[in-house]
Amino acid sequence: MPVFLDGQQNLAALTVPGVYGDIVLPSPFIAGTPTNIEGLVGVGSWGPLNSLIPVSKPSDAAIQIGPPMRRDYDISSYVSAASQVGGAIGFLCVRVSDGTDLAASASIQSGALTVTGKYTGTLGNGITFSLQQGSLANSLMAVIAFPGLVPEQFNNIMGPTPASGSATFSGNPVANDTLTIAGTAITFVVSGATGLQVNIGSSLAVTLSNLLNLLQTSADAGLVKCNYSLSGSVLTIVANQFQGTGTNAGSGGNALTLAKTSTAITVSGATLTGGVGTWQTFWTNAAAVINAGNATRGPSFTVVATAGTSTLVPLLSTTITLSGGTDGAGNVTDATLVGQDIVPRKGMYALRQSNCDCFTLCDLSTSSFYAAIASFALSETMLGIFATVKGDTIQNAIATRINSGVDTPWFKLILGDWPTFFDSFNQLSRLISPAAFGIGIYGNLSPQQSALNKPLQGISATQRSQLGQTYSDTELSLINTGGIDAILPPTSSPGGFYFSFATGRNCSSNTAANGDEYTRMTNFLIRASQSKAAGAFVGQLQSIQPNDQTRAKAKALFDGFSAQLASPEVGLGINGQGMIDKPWMVICDLTNNPPALQAQGYLFLYWQVRYLNVIRYFVVKFQGGGNVTVIDTGSNQLPSPSQFATVNASV
Repeated sequence: MPVFLDGQQNLAALTVPGVYGDIVLPSPFIAGTPTNIEGLVGVGSWGPLNSLIPVSKPSDAAIQIGPPMRRDYDISSYVSAASQVGGAIGFLCVRVSDGTDLAASASIQSGALTVTGKYTGTLGNGITFSLQQGSLANSLMAVIAFPGLVPEQFNNIMGPTPASGSATFSGNPVANDTLTIAGTAITFVVSGATGLQVNIGSSLAVTLSNLLNLLQTSADAGLVKCNYSLSGSVLTIVANQFQGTGTNAGSGGNALTLAKTSTAITVSGATLTGGVGTWQTFWTNAAAVINAGNATRGPSFTVVATAGTSTLVPLLSTTITLSGGTDGAGNVTDATLVGQDIVPRKGMYALRQSNCDCFTLCDLSTSSFYAAIASFALSETMLGIFATVKGDTIQNAIATRINSGVDTPWFKLILGDWPTFFDSFNQLSRLISPAAFGIGIYGNLSPQQSALNKPLQGISATQRSQLGQTYSDTELSLINTGGIDAILPPTSSPGGFYFSFATGRNCSSNTAANGDEYTRMTNFLIRASQSKAAGAFVGQLQSIQPNDQTRAKAKALFDGFSAQLASPEVGLGINGQGMIDKPWMVICDLTNNPPALQAQGYLFLYWQVRYLNVIRYFVVKFQGGGNVTVIDTGSNQLPSPSQFATVNASV
């Protein structure tokens, strides 16, 4: 009898007696989306344009995008700096160009094969190509080496199958004797060979073996070179496909005939047969294997190949380096980074539906783009992290934020006091936008946490700290109330001698939503509510009965996820804290799903979650003096805050 999933069979209309298997799938649960994947838009030296390029660490970026370069908008520089904050971070990178980018290429043996980088960029100028002997007979191996990767080996690319034949012989050639090979008469001379003559030499033993050696190494035009073996009076000849020239070097149906034209030579019945293909076949096969792979490996990750019409014999062990690749980075602007929101999407808009937690457009400084960026960030539930121009002042940064019209929790602006980090690839310390370390810290923090007072590993100085400048309380007050953030020097960080962010705030004027932890936690939870587990309720049925199981399952789904978030195991377990506070509330019953709304296809679920609160002001109430009465804490009866202030009022 049939087996089916629950709901697929009309159980009220069964007509055939028997046992039916009705499989009821278990209820799904909500799995949170990652919050450590950060989006970067900028320029690179390799990789597809306006596409998502996943990168985990700087070594990945060096291969997928190109190594860090000292230039504006460089993605790998941001990866290198942000990764120094911590190793939990990952990136989705979008490479843009000014349209002048070119792919590196090389012409192999005058166009017999053209090898071109799979992507544009200067990293392709380090790709090399060579041919080696293959494992199988009559085959070659193409080797493609990309900087930082194990060379790709395309083994057993078949060339032409050599023709072969045998004959008996007697006698040896002497001067002025001739031998006809495929209709071409060859004359043997003692010295001074010209044209179609072969010098057998006065001191050389005049034997057929020496003759064939000379024929094989001769540069005379019209000769078909061959391999041979002698066994008694039998001469075996095989066309040498690695040295042969002309149509007889492995082309089926053609023959090599040795004919006697002198009484001193007797050769009979020598006809080469069985040859298949020409060297053009090899070049075609090589391009096909590189582009599409074969039974033992896939296509090349780094190049594409195009075969010409050449019949040239391949040169082995000759390494050829691709050249001509360009990045197209010289004329990129802030507008290029923002891109376009029509298909094909470009720049920032290529991050749509990427589920990044935070993102930035590398080195963007044009504040007129902030409003569009903030709108995009909200639509994609991401936090945009940006910084003002290098060497900016607090007053100008606040004015930039106000004048840009950005007042939203989904945009963070950092003062342009640019930090210094060590670029290990270029072996120097250099400045980078604070946005790189903003991306770095949030890529290494769970979403319920604030960047406030968290160590920014990898920073050795900022522009202000190099001059010995610190932030006064007045300046810090402006920063905290101005909707911006700044990097504090070690002497100003509350928790230790490290660089840290001063506010952990976004650009919102809503005092209940201006912490970055609000934005990231809200994004995390709203993305979770749109998961496939929740989406599975679309198309299901509900009733007006109080005990409707569809609504009960929806409530259980969100109650279960909330309980998981409140568990210390997923939060700061050492402090007994989860990712959210207790209690939470989920309502999905007839109180918010009356029959009239059900009839219109609605299912409402109310979900209330209390976030954990960030400590910003740790106030220590201190009282000391010779007349202070100290309460005995051994009784475990500690005073309340009001009692603390009045406990000694009568003293």
